[in-house]
Amino acid sequence: MFNDDDFPVLASSMGHGSQQPQKSTSLVNDDLKEKRPNVTEIAPENVGIRTHPDGRVTNIPPGMLNDQFGMAGLLTFLRTIESSPSIVGLALGHDLTNLGLNLNSSKRNLFQTFGGPWADFPCRIQDLDAKVPEEYLTNATIRDKLPNIKLNKLHEDVLFYLFYNCPGEVYQVAAASELYARDWRFHKIERFWLQRAAFSAPPREIGGTYERCQYNAFDPIQWRRV
Repeated sequence: MFNDDDFPVLASSMGHGSQQPQKSTSLVNDDLKEKRPNVTEIAPENVGIRTHPDGRVTNIPPGMLNDQFGMAGLLTFLRTIESSPSIVGLALGHDLTNLGLNLNSSKRNLFQTFGGPWADFPCRIQDLDAKVPEEYLTNATIRDKLPNIKLNKLHEDVLFYLFYNCPGEVYQVAAASELYARDWRFHKIERFWLQRAAFSAPPREIGGTYERCQYNAFDPIQWRRV
């Protein structure tokens, strides 16, 4: 067995080696404190949103909404549903797996014209995705070369086609404007177009918003005047 007195050099080197890292570490910490004198330590319990049993929410960051529509309100709601499970469906919605929908099925039973849950109208024919040959993709090359459509040169059948097949588009409004210029009137209640007969007698009664006369109506089902 060896003693320190037998090897004094080894003992002194081991002693200095154990104290040197602590001294260097303390010097580094002192230098950091001198360079950043304004940095204060933040307690872990003061970081993040905190909810209290009485419903209060504290420690909300400045850039976060502090009403029921922000993350603070959602966190409060999640804590509330632990004691009141009946209000889960009010904000979190319903589980699709409990509504009879097989989400694991490879088949998607959706109409191709389905525009989405928030769409007012189905998809138009030109909006549907379809694989076509490259020769059919001519829109980018000829769209600037086509002349403007002159509605006053179109036949009435074309105008009715634009009106009934382009709902909610500018073509429908333009066709209706041209039909109105050709003495066609759209009945808002019966929902069809009518025009005063060509060889009928003059109107028997004319008011500010109505008149009594003989008219021809356009039937979109039979696609002819009746």
